[in-house]
Amino acid sequence: MNKLYLNNEFKKNWLGKDPFAAVSAIEGRIYRYVAGRKTFQFDLGGKSFFAKVHSGVGWLEIFKNLVQFRMPVLGARNEWRAINCLKELGLATMTAVAFAERGWNPANRSSFIVTEDLIQTSSLEDVCKTWPVEKPQFRMKLELVIAVATIARKLHANGICHRDFYLCHFLRHDQEESLKLSLIDLHRALIKKNLAPRWMIKDVSGLYYSAMDIGLTQRDLFRFMQHYDQTSLRECLVTRNRFWLSVQKRANAMYQKLGPSS
Repeated sequence: MNKLYLNNEFKKNWLGKDPFAAVSAIEGRIYRYVAGRKTFQFDLGGKSFFAKVHSGVGWLEIFKNLVQFRMPVLGARNEWRAINCLKELGLATMTAVAFAERGWNPANRSSFIVTEDLIQTSSLEDVCKTWPVEKPQFRMKLELVIAVATIARKLHANGICHRDFYLCHFLRHDQEESLKLSLIDLHRALIKKNLAPRWMIKDVSGLYYSAMDIGLTQRDLFRFMQHYDQTSLRECLVTRNRFWLSVQKRANAMYQKLGPSS
Protein backbone atom coordinates (compact mmCIF):
# COMPACT_ATOMS: atom_id res chain seq x y z
CA MET A 1 0.00 0.00 0.00
CA ASN A 2 1.48 3.35 -1.07
CA LYS A 3 -0.21 5.48 1.58
CA LEU A 4 -2.55 4.89 4.53
CA TYR A 5 -3.97 7.28 7.09
CA LEU A 6 -6.71 6.42 9.59
CA ASN A 7 -7.68 8.60 12.53
CA ASN A 8 -8.12 6.88 15.90
CA GLU A 9 -11.82 6.25 15.35
CA PHE A 10 -11.30 4.47 12.04
CA LYS A 11 -8.25 2.59 13.34
CA LYS A 12 -10.51 1.16 16.02
CA ASN A 13 -13.44 0.39 13.72
CA TRP A 14 -11.32 -1.14 10.97
CA LEU A 15 -8.85 -2.96 13.21
CA GLY A 16 -7.53 -6.05 11.43
CA LYS A 17 -9.41 -5.23 8.22
CA ASP A 18 -8.20 -4.36 4.75
CA PRO A 19 -9.15 -0.66 4.49
CA PHE A 20 -10.20 -1.06 0.85
CA ALA A 21 -12.41 -4.04 1.69
CA ALA A 22 -13.85 -2.14 4.66
CA VAL A 23 -14.81 0.95 2.68
CA SER A 24 -16.17 -1.16 -0.20
CA ALA A 25 -18.42 -3.06 2.21
CA ILE A 26 -20.13 0.10 3.44
CA GLU A 27 -23.71 0.57 2.29
CA GLY A 28 -24.39 4.26 2.12
CA ARG A 29 -26.42 6.85 0.29
CA ILE A 30 -24.86 7.32 -3.14
CA TYR A 31 -24.50 10.95 -4.23
CA ARG A 32 -22.47 10.46 -7.38
CA TYR A 33 -21.37 7.43 -9.37
CA VAL A 34 -19.24 8.09 -12.44
CA ALA A 35 -16.58 6.10 -14.23
CA GLY A 36 -13.77 5.53 -11.78
CA ARG A 37 -15.32 7.36 -8.80
CA LYS A 38 -18.11 6.71 -6.30
CA THR A 39 -19.21 9.30 -3.73
CA PHE A 40 -21.50 8.29 -0.88
CA GLN A 41 -22.61 9.26 2.62
CA PHE A 42 -22.68 6.83 5.53
CA ASP A 43 -23.04 6.74 9.31
CA LEU A 44 -20.56 5.20 11.71
CA GLY A 45 -20.63 5.40 15.48
CA GLY A 46 -23.46 7.91 15.39
CA LYS A 47 -21.57 10.27 13.09
CA SER A 48 -22.05 11.11 9.41
CA PHE A 49 -19.24 10.81 6.87
CA PHE A 50 -18.65 11.13 3.14
CA ALA A 51 -16.45 8.76 1.16
CA LYS A 52 -15.00 9.09 -2.32
CA VAL A 53 -13.71 5.81 -3.72
CA HIS A 54 -11.54 5.97 -6.84
CA SER A 55 -11.00 2.79 -8.85
CA GLY A 56 -8.78 4.12 -11.65
CA VAL A 57 -9.85 5.98 -14.76
CA GLY A 58 -7.96 3.99 -17.41
CA TRP A 59 -5.46 5.19 -20.00
CA LEU A 60 -8.18 6.23 -22.45
CA GLU A 61 -9.60 8.76 -20.00
CA ILE A 62 -6.13 10.03 -19.15
CA PHE A 63 -5.23 10.56 -22.79
CA LYS A 64 -8.60 12.18 -23.51
CA ASN A 65 -8.03 14.73 -20.76
CA LEU A 66 -4.49 15.45 -21.88
CA VAL A 67 -5.58 15.96 -25.50
CA GLN A 68 -8.18 18.44 -24.25
CA PHE A 69 -5.48 20.18 -22.15
CA ARG A 70 -7.24 19.14 -18.95
CA MET A 71 -5.57 17.73 -15.85
CA PRO A 72 -6.90 14.20 -15.23
CA VAL A 73 -8.00 13.29 -11.70
CA LEU A 74 -6.11 10.11 -10.88
CA GLY A 75 -7.39 9.42 -7.39
CA ALA A 76 -8.09 10.65 -3.87
CA ARG A 77 -4.56 11.96 -3.26
CA ASN A 78 -5.46 15.24 -4.94
CA GLU A 79 -8.23 15.94 -2.42
CA TRP A 80 -6.13 14.71 0.50
CA ARG A 81 -3.34 17.09 -0.46
CA ALA A 82 -5.70 20.02 -1.09
CA ILE A 83 -7.44 19.59 2.28
CA ASN A 84 -4.10 19.71 4.06
CA CYS A 85 -3.02 22.78 2.08
CA LEU A 86 -6.20 24.67 2.92
CA LYS A 87 -5.87 23.86 6.61
CA GLU A 88 -2.28 25.12 6.58
CA LEU A 89 -3.59 28.39 5.12
CA GLY A 90 -6.23 28.68 7.83
CA LEU A 91 -9.10 28.15 5.39
CA ALA A 92 -12.06 26.10 6.60
CA THR A 93 -12.71 22.91 4.68
CA MET A 94 -13.48 19.24 5.23
CA THR A 95 -11.67 17.12 7.81
CA ALA A 96 -10.18 13.92 6.42
CA VAL A 97 -10.47 10.92 8.75
CA ALA A 98 -9.25 8.20 6.38
CA PHE A 99 -7.17 8.07 3.22
CA ALA A 100 -5.57 5.17 1.39
CA GLU A 101 -3.86 4.61 -1.93
CA ARG A 102 -2.42 1.52 -3.59
CA GLY A 103 -0.94 0.74 -6.97
CA TRP A 104 1.69 2.53 -9.04
CA ASN A 105 0.03 2.48 -12.46
CA PRO A 106 -1.81 5.84 -12.72
CA ALA A 107 -4.50 4.33 -14.96
CA ASN A 108 -5.71 1.74 -12.44
CA ARG A 109 -4.52 3.06 -9.09
CA SER A 110 -7.07 2.53 -6.29
CA SER A 111 -7.64 5.10 -3.57
CA PHE A 112 -10.26 6.53 -1.26
CA ILE A 113 -10.79 9.40 1.14
CA VAL A 114 -13.31 9.70 3.98
CA THR A 115 -14.25 13.09 5.42
CA GLU A 116 -16.48 14.23 8.23
CA ASP A 117 -19.89 15.40 7.07
CA LEU A 118 -20.19 19.16 7.47
CA ILE A 119 -23.58 19.13 9.17
CA GLN A 120 -25.73 22.17 9.93
CA THR A 121 -24.47 23.98 6.87
CA SER A 122 -26.09 25.53 3.80
CA SER A 123 -24.48 25.96 0.39
CA LEU A 124 -24.18 29.54 -0.81
CA GLU A 125 -26.15 28.48 -3.87
CA ASP A 126 -29.12 27.76 -1.58
CA VAL A 127 -28.48 30.79 0.63
CA CYS A 128 -28.41 33.21 -2.31
CA LYS A 129 -31.04 31.77 -4.65
CA THR A 130 -33.86 33.77 -3.05
CA TRP A 131 -32.02 37.09 -3.21
CA PRO A 132 -33.65 38.28 -6.46
CA VAL A 133 -37.08 38.22 -4.76
CA GLU A 134 -36.09 38.52 -1.09
CA LYS A 135 -33.46 41.22 -0.77
CA PRO A 136 -30.78 40.14 1.73
CA GLN A 137 -29.61 42.27 4.61
CA PHE A 138 -26.88 44.58 3.41
CA ARG A 139 -24.46 43.53 6.14
CA MET A 140 -24.92 39.83 5.43
CA LYS A 141 -24.36 40.29 1.71
CA LEU A 142 -21.32 42.47 2.35
CA GLU A 143 -19.78 39.86 4.65
CA LEU A 144 -20.37 37.07 2.14
CA VAL A 145 -18.88 39.00 -0.78
CA ILE A 146 -15.77 39.89 1.22
CA ALA A 147 -15.41 36.36 2.64
CA VAL A 148 -15.63 34.66 -0.76
CA ALA A 149 -13.20 37.16 -2.31
CA THR A 150 -10.76 36.57 0.55
CA ILE A 151 -10.91 32.79 0.12
CA ALA A 152 -10.33 33.12 -3.63
CA ARG A 153 -7.38 35.46 -3.09
CA LYS A 154 -5.73 33.19 -0.51
CA LEU A 155 -6.12 30.13 -2.72
CA HIS A 156 -4.63 31.76 -5.79
CA ALA A 157 -1.88 33.59 -3.92
CA ASN A 158 -0.72 30.22 -2.61
CA GLY A 159 -0.82 28.38 -5.91
CA ILE A 160 -4.17 26.60 -5.56
CA CYS A 161 -6.84 26.48 -8.27
CA HIS A 162 -10.08 24.81 -7.17
CA ARG A 163 -11.24 24.09 -10.76
CA ASP A 164 -14.90 23.75 -9.66
CA PHE A 165 -15.16 27.13 -7.99
CA TYR A 166 -18.92 27.64 -7.75
CA LEU A 167 -21.25 28.93 -5.04
CA CYS A 168 -22.53 25.40 -4.40
CA HIS A 169 -19.09 24.41 -3.08
CA PHE A 170 -19.08 27.05 -0.34
CA LEU A 171 -20.87 25.89 2.80
CA ARG A 172 -22.05 28.42 5.38
CA HIS A 173 -22.05 27.13 8.94
CA ASP A 174 -25.54 27.99 10.11
CA GLN A 175 -24.96 27.74 13.87
CA GLU A 176 -21.88 29.97 14.04
CA GLU A 177 -22.27 33.40 15.64
CA SER A 178 -19.93 34.96 13.08
CA LEU A 179 -19.73 34.06 9.40
CA LYS A 180 -17.82 30.87 8.64
CA LEU A 181 -17.50 29.37 5.15
CA SER A 182 -16.05 25.96 4.33
CA LEU A 183 -14.84 25.12 0.84
CA ILE A 184 -15.59 21.58 -0.33
CA ASP A 185 -15.24 19.26 -3.33
CA LEU A 186 -11.51 19.59 -3.79
CA HIS A 187 -10.85 16.44 -5.82
CA ARG A 188 -9.95 18.41 -8.96
CA ALA A 189 -7.84 21.05 -7.21
CA LEU A 190 -4.60 22.05 -8.92
CA ILE A 191 -1.65 22.95 -6.71
CA LYS A 192 1.37 24.62 -8.31
CA LYS A 193 4.26 26.72 -7.06
CA ASN A 194 3.40 29.50 -9.49
CA LEU A 195 -0.23 29.54 -10.62
CA ALA A 196 -0.67 30.90 -14.14
CA PRO A 197 -3.29 33.66 -14.58
CA ARG A 198 -5.46 31.38 -16.74
CA TRP A 199 -6.15 29.15 -13.72
CA MET A 200 -7.16 32.14 -11.62
CA ILE A 201 -9.42 33.33 -14.44
CA LYS A 202 -10.97 29.86 -14.64
CA ASP A 203 -11.86 29.90 -10.93
CA VAL A 204 -13.12 33.47 -10.71
CA SER A 205 -15.16 33.23 -13.93
CA GLY A 206 -16.75 29.99 -12.69
CA LEU A 207 -17.67 31.73 -9.46
CA TYR A 208 -19.08 34.72 -11.33
CA TYR A 209 -21.07 32.44 -13.63
CA SER A 210 -22.65 30.69 -10.64
CA ALA A 211 -23.59 34.08 -9.13
CA MET A 212 -25.03 35.71 -12.25
CA ASP A 213 -28.67 35.16 -11.29
CA ILE A 214 -28.61 36.02 -7.58
CA GLY A 215 -29.12 39.75 -8.05
CA LEU A 216 -25.65 41.13 -7.37
CA THR A 217 -25.25 44.82 -8.13
CA GLN A 218 -22.34 46.46 -9.93
CA ARG A 219 -21.20 47.76 -6.56
CA ASP A 220 -21.15 44.19 -5.19
CA LEU A 221 -18.97 43.09 -8.10
CA PHE A 222 -16.62 46.04 -7.66
CA ARG A 223 -16.33 45.24 -3.96
CA PHE A 224 -15.39 41.65 -4.77
CA MET A 225 -12.74 42.86 -7.21
CA GLN A 226 -11.22 45.23 -4.66
CA HIS A 227 -10.96 42.58 -1.95
CA TYR A 228 -9.65 39.94 -4.36
CA ASP A 229 -6.98 42.28 -5.73
CA GLN A 230 -6.38 44.02 -2.39
CA THR A 231 -6.22 47.37 -4.10
CA SER A 232 -8.34 50.35 -5.08
CA LEU A 233 -11.15 50.11 -7.60
CA ARG A 234 -9.19 52.38 -9.91
CA GLU A 235 -6.26 49.95 -9.90
CA CYS A 236 -8.64 47.05 -10.58
CA LEU A 237 -10.14 48.81 -13.59
CA VAL A 238 -6.86 50.14 -14.99
CA THR A 239 -3.92 47.93 -14.03
CA ARG A 240 -5.98 44.73 -13.78
CA ASN A 241 -8.42 45.52 -16.56
CA ARG A 242 -7.28 42.66 -18.80
CA PHE A 243 -7.76 40.07 -16.05
CA TRP A 244 -11.29 41.19 -15.19
CA LEU A 245 -12.35 41.46 -18.83
CA SER A 246 -11.16 37.87 -19.32
CA VAL A 247 -13.20 36.78 -16.29
CA GLN A 248 -16.31 38.49 -17.65
CA LYS A 249 -15.83 37.07 -21.15
CA ARG A 250 -15.39 33.51 -19.91
CA ALA A 251 -18.32 33.73 -17.49
CA ASN A 252 -20.61 35.08 -20.23
CA ALA A 253 -19.52 32.27 -22.54
CA MET A 254 -20.34 29.71 -19.84
CA TYR A 255 -23.77 31.23 -19.33
CA GLN A 256 -24.53 31.19 -23.05
CA LYS A 257 -23.41 27.58 -23.34
CA LEU A 258 -24.79 26.14 -20.08
CA GLY A 259 -27.60 28.49 -19.10
CA PRO A 260 -28.36 29.29 -15.44
CA SER A 261 -26.11 27.43 -12.99
CA SER A 262 -29.01 26.18 -10.85
